Amino acid sequence: MKTLVTGASGFLGRNLLEVLGDDAVALVRSPLDTPAQQISGTPMEPDAWLSQAKGTRVVIHAAGMVHHSRHHAEEMVRFNIESSLAMVRAARALDARMVLVSTSGTVGCFPHATIEADEHSLYAEGVVGRWPYYLSKIRAEEQSRKLAKQLGVELTVVRPPVLLGPGDTLGRSTTNVARVLNGRLPFIPAGGIAFTDVRDVAHALARLARRDTWRDTYHLPGTSLSLRTFFERVGEVAGIKVDKPDVPTLVVQGLAKLGSKVPLKKLPDPVVLEMSTCHWGFKTLWSHEELDYQPRAHRQTLSDTVAWLRQSQPRA
Repeated sequence: MKTLVTGASGFLGRNLLEVLGDDAVALVRSPLDTPAQQISGTPMEPDAWLSQAKGTRVVIHAAGMVHHSRHHAEEMVRFNIESSLAMVRAARALDARMVLVSTSGTVGCFPHATIEADEHSLYAEGVVGRWPYYLSKIRAEEQSRKLAKQLGVELTVVRPPVLLGPGDTLGRSTTNVARVLNGRLPFIPAGGIAFTDVRDVAHALARLARRDTWRDTYHLPGTSLSLRTFFERVGEVAGIKVDKPDVPTLVVQGLAKLGSKVPLKKLPDPVVLEMSTCHWGFKTLWSHEELDYQPRAHRQTLSDTVAWLRQSQPRA
């Protein structure tokens, strides 16, 4: 029961290889320090490596570009959509099932903290459609489902929120934790954040790969907090006092509009500012039971993230 993992060198991919063990086959551009079987190639060009992946029964497409900006977003949008479609075709050629790893942001973004999306919720395109990354993931989901149906490929979409925990070697997923550690938190917007532990997501995906039956969507929720509470919790586990001022949504939105016209030094990208005024809430109807998904306490995740960042990045 070999499971092919794309994005194997990434934050989630490395954890997934460890959990899958001997069942894992890693699709990589460059060799990894892992005992897992490795195939050299990219998700965009499966014809170059398909012959080496015979025996694969599940494809987990975890590769993706994440760039929260409108600048130079074309490559990201193209990769996120076209690589997903290419992997559906690869799954058909391998007679395998496919897991498309997406994001909670396709459905779980709201103006208020009291709203949550479940696996039946509609896309939040009215809100997130203005942000290239989330729009690319919505299109990847839509088009992959359509193609999979046409080709007879069994496909499920898995949506986790922001992933935290040790091992984010590229420093992309743990940016908000690093902001506190490095003193680069200018102010605190009125929005929220949803996150969970990368290790728990990896275990749920491995459990899914070994199941006989799938639903068409699984959510892997963790913890949803206001940004104020999140940054204060990071400060608590790190021993750092977070005393940055709250900034009203209208002010943050104004800064985002200004930043779209004139670069603002020391402030996040306008898309990041816009996102920081929203709330991210979602839940699951069946992942806890079917995937044995039991996310650990969020303070433990934050503590482990801080410890790893400090060890791997001395200035943090």
